[in-house]
Amino acid sequence: MGVPRFDYDAWRGGEPTVWRAMGLHWHCHSSRMDGQEYGDEPARQDLSTEYAPKLLRDWLRKPARTIRHVAATPEDGVRWLRSWWEPVRDQSGEAHVVPDEVRFGRALYDLRCGNDLCWGFWLGGAVHLHLALVGTVEQCHR
Repeated sequence: MGVPRFDYDAWRGGEPTVWRAMGLHWHCHSSRMDGQEYGDEPARQDLSTEYAPKLLRDWLRKPARTIRHVAATPEDGVRWLRSWWEPVRDQSGEAHVVPDEVRFGRALYDLRCGNDLCWGFWLGGAVHLHLALVGTVEQCHR
C-alpha cells in the first residue's frame, strides 16, 4: 500500500464550508520580534507577552490585547493577511518564491477547511514578522 499523491492544487476552485459547519471565527494576531526576542524561549512561552508563542493555539491563551482583528469569515481573514503582507512584501526574501495568487488562494482554502494559519517572515534579515489566524468556536465577541 502506498501513500496517495498529494494534490497541491486542490485549493483552486475549491470552496469548502467546513468552517461554517464548525461555527468558527478567527482571532488574528501579529508579532514583530528581533532575533534575540525570536530566540527567547521563556519570553515566547510567557502568556502575558505579545511575542508569538511556539504553539500556535497558545495565542488563544494570551491576553485579549494581542488580538489585532477578529475575522468572521475566511475572506475577511485573507483581507487582514493581505493588509499586513502587502506593505512588507518587498522586505521579505520570500516575496517572489510563492506568487500571491497561490499564497492567498491556499490561505483562503485552508481557512475554509477550518484550519488555523500561521505565516512567518524575516524582514530585511533583522525582524521576524509572525501572522496567525487561530480559529475558535468560543462565543467571545457578543
